[in-house]
Amino acid sequence: MPFADVAELHNAIIDRDPSDFVSHYIFEPIPFAFSSDFDKWVSWKTTLAKGLEVDPYDIVLTGSGAIGFSLNPYKGFSAFDDRSDIDCGVISAYHFDLAWRHLRQLRPSWLSLSNAAKRAIESHRKSYVFTGTIATDSILSILPFGKVWQTALTNMAGIDPTVGRDVKLRIYKDYDALRQYQAMNISRLRSTLLSSVEDQTPIDIEI
Repeated sequence: MPFADVAELHNAIIDRDPSDFVSHYIFEPIPFAFSSDFDKWVSWKTTLAKGLEVDPYDIVLTGSGAIGFSLNPYKGFSAFDDRSDIDCGVISAYHFDLAWRHLRQLRPSWLSLSNAAKRAIESHRKSYVFTGTIATDSILSILPFGKVWQTALTNMAGIDPTVGRDVKLRIYKDYDALRQYQAMNISRLRSTLLSSVEDQTPIDIEI
């Protein structure tokens, strides 16, 4: 386990440069969900990659499945458990460009989409695409490759260690986009944690 507890995770977020944190705990190690089993990790992402029609090297786990704890402060940095999803980054300039071009062309037919899909597309227009990211959670079904990818995700629900788990995908245009997106989140967490520490620091008052 990369971190013995949440306090150790917090210390790493504060002490390490955000980009360095991403390298040490997300890009390089065997993801936490695979219990240090390198063969299982390679086999799992090879199967997923075949279904997504990408190279296995271009699949990276993020979130609690990667490091053992959620990086979402609203979830209280909760530990990875039996109910945790698997958050997966897919680095593919091809799928990123295909998805973004399709989303742009969809504008005339937005009225036929669900409210969730409309909100997701609007979020992409305002923020995600700027960071080289496509969050497929609410829009996979409307993407050109959505049916193929959904079949791959359904298949992964029967393969250890993702049996019974939801595998959620985000597409990144390149590795720099993934690094920058994750580092930006770590930077925000660091600022929040440092502010919390400062708020709890006693102030000496001379009388």
